[in-house]
Amino acid sequence: MDLEKIMSKDLIVGSVDDKLSDIALLMQQRDIGFMPIAEEDQIVGVITDRDIVINCLSNNDTDCEVKDYITRNIISIDINDSIEDAIEIMGDEKIKRLLVSNDGNLVGIISLSDIITTNIDNQIIVDNLKKLWKIDKNTDHLNPKVDEFKL
Repeated sequence: MDLEKIMSKDLIVGSVDDKLSDIALLMQQRDIGFMPIAEEDQIVGVITDRDIVINCLSNNDTDCEVKDYITRNIISIDINDSIEDAIEIMGDEKIKRLLVSNDGNLVGIISLSDIITTNIDNQIIVDNLKKLWKIDKNTDHLNPKVDEFKL
């Protein structure tokens, strides 16, 4: 199955000049959690709903600007690559979405949920999900002093 058949093509692209509150509202209205960000007709980064919550809100930044919180390390895949290539990149890069390009132009977004709905070999998905959600063990040795828990 081709990437083009399962990718999202109805793209919503934000601008580096946008306020994060506007991006968050647009994400809510369109029920999306990921958005490419452009500057002068060129994609310069991406932002997720998690970026907004973890990075902006946790800093008590009430006037967040997109340009201060985007991820500029853009990971993409060519439209002619395979679904297996996409899931492998996601696993290796520990991401859930990829920008899809065709001759250097943004043409879509492929997400982990798009891939899961295909008939791709489940073992490929499982192996890469393990990489995606690999959690390092906490090596801190804490000895909390708790006498009892009360509800």
